[in-house]
Amino acid sequence: MNTEPRHLKAIPWELGESHSHLRQRAAEMLGVTASQVAELRIRRLSVDARRGQVRRIVRADVWLQGDVIPVEALPVRRPPTAMRRRQAGRDPIVVGTGPAGLWAALRFVAAGQPCVLLDRGQQLKQRHRDVVDLRRRGNLHAESNLCYGEGGAGTYSDGKLYTRKRDPLVRMVYEDLVAFGAQPDILYQAHPHIGTNRLIRVLDALRAYLLEAGCELRFGARADGLLITERGHVAGVRLADGEELTGAAVILATGHSARDVYGWLHAAGVPMHRKPFAIGARCEHPQALIDAIQLGERCGHPDLEAAAYAIKTQVAGRGVYSFCMCPGGFVIPTPTETGHLNVNGMSASSRGSAYANAALVATVEPEDFWLRQPGDLDAHGPLAGLQLQRALERAAFTAGGGQYRAPAQRLTDFLDRRDGSLPERTSYRPGIAPANLHDVLPRRIADAIGRALLRYDKQLRGYLTGEAILIGVETTTSSPVRLGRDEATLQSPGFDGLYPCGEGAGRAGGIVSSAIEGWRVADAAISG
Repeated sequence: MNTEPRHLKAIPWELGESHSHLRQRAAEMLGVTASQVAELRIRRLSVDARRGQVRRIVRADVWLQGDVIPVEALPVRRPPTAMRRRQAGRDPIVVGTGPAGLWAALRFVAAGQPCVLLDRGQQLKQRHRDVVDLRRRGNLHAESNLCYGEGGAGTYSDGKLYTRKRDPLVRMVYEDLVAFGAQPDILYQAHPHIGTNRLIRVLDALRAYLLEAGCELRFGARADGLLITERGHVAGVRLADGEELTGAAVILATGHSARDVYGWLHAAGVPMHRKPFAIGARCEHPQALIDAIQLGERCGHPDLEAAAYAIKTQVAGRGVYSFCMCPGGFVIPTPTETGHLNVNGMSASSRGSAYANAALVATVEPEDFWLRQPGDLDAHGPLAGLQLQRALERAAFTAGGGQYRAPAQRLTDFLDRRDGSLPERTSYRPGIAPANLHDVLPRRIADAIGRALLRYDKQLRGYLTGEAILIGVETTTSSPVRLGRDEATLQSPGFDGLYPCGEGAGRAGGIVSSAIEGWRVADAAISG
């Protein structure tokens, strides 16, 4: 008896057609009747909106009558068993509870090893109150915000899971997320996303699992330094309140916004160097306009989500592109330092907001890390990019008039370098203030984005419009620093026992790649 499915690629599935139509198409491709198809399981679903047409394309596994069809159940996380006893001062320490830190902890649990997780921010319930306080009242909590706290910066995001990585661990991360409560369709969507509201449920379940496994989770626990032996071995961390924690390994998964961490690592001699990143602003359009541009006459079809876009070009050798596009989303304030302002985007799982937003950013190479003239930040060495970020965020805060209102400008006014009015409504809270973003962004960045806009309007007719606004500034597309790492042991050279990983180490970008980073680094710590 046959147990292996027939693998079919590129099955056309028109909008509005039922699952029976898909089964019929699969039967035709196999040269059988629809009644002979016993089971069809979707393995990949994508939407092709090229050439003015919108259609769904499916990759599927098909079994025929008489085949042995294996049972397929949703992924589950079994209760942890065979866990070792906690050993005070010997359990590995994971600094940061973003995707890298959480999947490092999951790898330790898989090996039967409980660990200690530290986060400078708060657990979700309190963190949410602090986020609301910022968005509604303009009150920043410097240690509990949209970047710091349980789940890391990704908690308040679109929950995008798309990655270009071709790695078997990608599927593992997807299955873990479903096991902890994410929607099952992320297992086959071409561009899967969870949404902030569902991510919060996933994190609740993940925390419960780690606690059941005997792990210790400590929030409001900021690491301020390393404990280093005379032989250069990293034996633990020192907390802001002076407490010292020792462990068999230190997994450093602090995220790219924890700038003070780079400072004390640099002071300790941990190797690091400048890394390219990108700077720009959030571009917000009415979602209905993006739907019309991308979907045409299919706009509003119940089988289609809010439309997304991705655009890129080169301007005088500098890459200019859209980043972290959030259909049906919100622009959010993501500062971590008082008197600074930078922004990002997020969406709920429904993507039901009336607005679409994406960062429009231009690449910044290490030699671009300057303010008024080349070299004026060189005294900061590998941390020059952090100083560039800080300077732009202070300028944005001032231009917005305080209380974390964001400086904003209509897209057409930005192109013409003129001041102007703003739309009455926006997704951004605490609110926007009219400003000329050419006075905030470096000229080399603003000019590149302006020239790119003319090209984008040719790719997406109607994109360049007075209905759209730029909201400034976006400075944390990725880390401007990469921490050194031995690629064989994944430890920091000269600092045995220290395992830098994730976005904060300049080694990942996004939820999935960061989770894979955490898993691999913990695996290396177990093997070492």
